[in-house]
Amino acid sequence: MDDFIHSQGIIWLPHILRRLSNRFVEACDEVFEDFGLIVPPNMVSVVHLLYERGPQSVMSIATTTTQSHPLINKYVKALRALGLVSTETDPGDRRRTIVSLTEDGRQQAVRLLEAREAFVPAFRRLLDEADADVFEALWRVEKALISKPFGERILAERNRVP
Repeated sequence: MDDFIHSQGIIWLPHILRRLSNRFVEACDEVFEDFGLIVPPNMVSVVHLLYERGPQSVMSIATTTTQSHPLINKYVKALRALGLVSTETDPGDRRRTIVSLTEDGRQQAVRLLEAREAFVPAFRRLLDEADADVFEALWRVEKALISKPFGERILAERNRVP
């Protein structure tokens, strides 16, 4: 059977990107336990950041990972419930919350790094199999969207004289 979304063309680019993202996250849900991982897949970047750069404010995490402040607050709450991070009020600015990995969080970060030995080649083989070396191209797309947001691009096309 034909894929309806594919049959509709490039208009559904966001849909297929989301669908691919969901497939990757679902795979992580399936295999993380085999690696001894309890970090939710969508929170891996936060754990990695804290492991590599040490304690960070919620705002700094949001800025560095280009995710929203409310989303990072949600992630921190979930990671704290798993015992992977601790939080404290910044003594220099009581409005800021500083997030640190616990010992369990550091152990999870090490396991995440070890898991890369399977994940990176799996990604590479997938892209080779699909003849779709898209990784760097996606970064160029993101850079172009930062330069000129997609909403502006849509309106420019709408206002373009035929």
